[in-house]
Amino acid sequence: MGRSGDPRKRNPAAPPPPGDDETIITIVSGRDPRVPASCLLSWQGHDWVAGVDRVRATAVDLVTAAAWAELMMLLIVKTRLPVATVSAMAGDLLARSGRTELGSQATVMLTPVGSSATRTPLVLLRRGPLQGLLTTTGARDMGLTWLAAAEAAESDRAVTQALRVVGEFSEPRIEALFDYLRGLRSPEVDHG
Repeated sequence: MGRSGDPRKRNPAAPPPPGDDETIITIVSGRDPRVPASCLLSWQGHDWVAGVDRVRATAVDLVTAAAWAELMMLLIVKTRLPVATVSAMAGDLLARSGRTELGSQATVMLTPVGSSATRTPLVLLRRGPLQGLLTTTGARDMGLTWLAAAEAAESDRAVTQALRVVGEFSEPRIEALFDYLRGLRSPEVDHG
């Protein structure tokens, strides 16, 4: 946070602090059997749909970005290497893996970062004009939530198809059933 609290007071383009409500991305399982399995994502009034394969890959990348951020901060603190050197090394290592970025344009882009002032590893999320910071624990938790949502999307889609084939459920009854099921799911997984 630095000396003046919210970094956006110094730089309005700066992402909100970690844990800020503006960093919360909700994810809802899709269930339309006429389209490939997908999830609806919402962040600060922006909604978009991503396929479950991209959601799963980004979930893994959330965990990966958290680990990279922790490694980078450990190198900075323990070896006293300059931030720019550690950042360049991390970029080179990532490029050797055949990737230049984490995340996906279909979901969110991810960058392992850290706070120089607090020596805290963080994960920067970006999508278009939106930016947010997560703690590494928050990034891992979000990754687990996204994995669960992708699984729910595939399951919900199959159940919806089965109910339509059986033909004994009207659309309002199917919707009521899924409203009930969403209420039963763990509170960590917000499906709608």
